Amino acid sequence: MSVDAFDLPSRAEVAARSLTRLLDPRLDGLMYFLASWQADPPRAWHGLWDCGDGCGRHIDALTLARRMAPPGSPAAQPDAGEAQIEAWMMRLLGDDGLSWLPQEPWAEPWGAGMLLRGPVGDEPLAEISWAQRGTLLGLSSRYEATGDERYLLAGQRLVGALLRIAERHPDGLFFPEGYYRAGGWRHHAPGLCAGIEECNAAVVLPAVRFHAATGFEPAIELADGLVRFALRHTTGYTPDGRIVGEPGSGLSDHFHTRSNFILGVLELGIAIGRREYVAWARQSYEHAKEWGTDFGWFPEGLGCRHGEICCTVDMIEIAIGLGLHVDRAYFADAERFGRNHLLESQFLSLDRLREAANRLPREESTAAPDERFSTTEDVVESQLGAFAARSTLNDAFHLDSTAVMQCCNAAGTRGLYDLWRHSVHETGPGKCWVNLRFSVETPLLRVVSHELMDGRLDITAERDVLVHVRLPEGVAQAVVRRHGAAMELVVCARDGYVEFDAAAGSRTEVRYELPERVAHYEVGRPGRSLSCTGAWRGETLVGIDPPGRYHPLYQRSDTARGEGPA
Repeated sequence: MSVDAFDLPSRAEVAARSLTRLLDPRLDGLMYFLASWQADPPRAWHGLWDCGDGCGRHIDALTLARRMAPPGSPAAQPDAGEAQIEAWMMRLLGDDGLSWLPQEPWAEPWGAGMLLRGPVGDEPLAEISWAQRGTLLGLSSRYEATGDERYLLAGQRLVGALLRIAERHPDGLFFPEGYYRAGGWRHHAPGLCAGIEECNAAVVLPAVRFHAATGFEPAIELADGLVRFALRHTTGYTPDGRIVGEPGSGLSDHFHTRSNFILGVLELGIAIGRREYVAWARQSYEHAKEWGTDFGWFPEGLGCRHGEICCTVDMIEIAIGLGLHVDRAYFADAERFGRNHLLESQFLSLDRLREAANRLPREESTAAPDERFSTTEDVVESQLGAFAARSTLNDAFHLDSTAVMQCCNAAGTRGLYDLWRHSVHETGPGKCWVNLRFSVETPLLRVVSHELMDGRLDITAERDVLVHVRLPEGVAQAVVRRHGAAMELVVCARDGYVEFDAAAGSRTEVRYELPERVAHYEVGRPGRSLSCTGAWRGETLVGIDPPGRYHPLYQRSDTARGEGPA
C-alpha cells in the first residue's frame, strides 16, 4: 500500500503498526524502548524506560490511532502486541497504585547519583516523573475511549498514591527525589538538583487530562499543587518566562521537560480558569520557540544540533491549546510544525530507511552486548511508520546521536491525532472553523485538501453551516465558489480566516495563494552549529539546502508519496 504525504489517518495506521513491532517475546511482549542505528547490525535493548513511561505512552498513542481509523476497519482494532503492552502497563502498578520498576539488571535507574540521595541499594524503585506520567496518560486515554472501570480505578489509585507521597510545602507539593523507594524518601527538602521541580511535575499534564476524562477532583489537587510549587521554585526561567539553562547540565537543559511543563501549566490554567497560568504558559511558549525553528524542529537539549519529536508534539499541543482558548492565530504554528517537521520525521519508505542505516558509520564498542536483554531482529523493519527521534534540520539522522527512542514514536502518533482532531472545530449550532488545512471528515464537514499541489480546499457540508477557513499566513483573500455555480466570490480574510455559508449537501471550493519564500536557519552552539536554507510554499517547507547526508528530509515534490508496510 502507499501513503499520501498529508493523509493523517493512513499515517496513523502505519504508525500504530510500528508501535507494536519491537517487542520481546521472551518477556511476554515487553517493549524495547531504545535502539542504536549505528550498531552492527542495529540493536535494541531493554531499559527502565520500557516500563511505565514507554508502555503508558504507547497505550495512549495506540488508543488515539484507533480512533482515527474508520469504525469496523482492521486498523480500528487492537492487535496482540497492543494487548501485551497494556498488560505490562497494568502489571507494573503496585498495590499502592504507583508504577514500579522491575528489579532486573536492565532496569537500573538513570541518573541515580543526581536524582537520589544515597546509594540505590536493593529496595524497589518507582521512577517518579516520566513513568507515572506515561502510565496516567495511557489510563486516561483508555478510560475515555472505553469507559472500562479498570482504567478509572487504576488512575484514581495512581493519583492517590502520588498525593500521599508528595511533600507538603506552603507553596504547594513537590517530590524531593527522582525515584521513590519502597521505604519512602530519604531526602525531604526541595532543590536536590537543578531542574528537578519541573521534571518531577511531569505528571501535571496527564493529571489534568485524567480529570477531564473522569471528573476525579484529586487529580486537579495534585496538578495544581505541583504547578504552584514549581513556578515559585524553578530556576529555569527569567521573570518574563524565558528559558534559561546551561547546555549539557542534565535535567535543566532537557527541552522536553520544559515544553511538557509549559503544556501542563497551560492545560491546568484552562481547566480551572487560572488566567495567570495561561498567561505564563503563553509567554514562556513564545520564548521557547526561539530555541527551535518555525517549521517545528526543536532541540533535545538546549544548544543541541539534533532535535526530539516529543518536543515538536508538545509545541503543537501548546499551539492548539492557545489557538482554541486564547487566539486563533496560534493555529498557524500548529500547522507549520505539524505539516513539516512532524510529518517529515515519519519513516514511510523501508528502502530509504535501510539505505540510511547502511550509510551510517558503525559504532566502535568494546563491550559485548548482553544477548539476554537485547535483539537485532527486525530492528530496522520495525521502524517503518515510526518517527526519527533525533533528527537535525535536514536529515533524519545526525552523528551527535542516532538512537531509536520509542517515546518519539508514541509522541509522533499522538501528534497525528492532534492535527486530525483539531483541523475542524465546531463552536456551536451552525458554526465551525477549519483551523488546519488537512483532509479530514467530521460529522459536519468533509474537507479535501489539495496542498501542496494547489492552494485549494473542497468542503462538503452535511448541514447548513457558517464556515470559517484559516488561510496561510500572509494571504489576505480567497476565491469561493459553490460546485455547479457559475459565480465566484472573492472573500477577504478577517483575522486570517475567510467565512462563507455552506448549505447542507453543497460542495464549496476555496482557492488561495501559496506564497513562496526562502528562510535561513542556524541551530546549535557557537562553533558547533548547523545552518541551512529552506524554501517555502505557503505553510509547507518544500526543500532544504544543503540536503542531508543519510536520510535527507524535505525533498518534497508535488506528488510526494511514501511506501507503506509490505
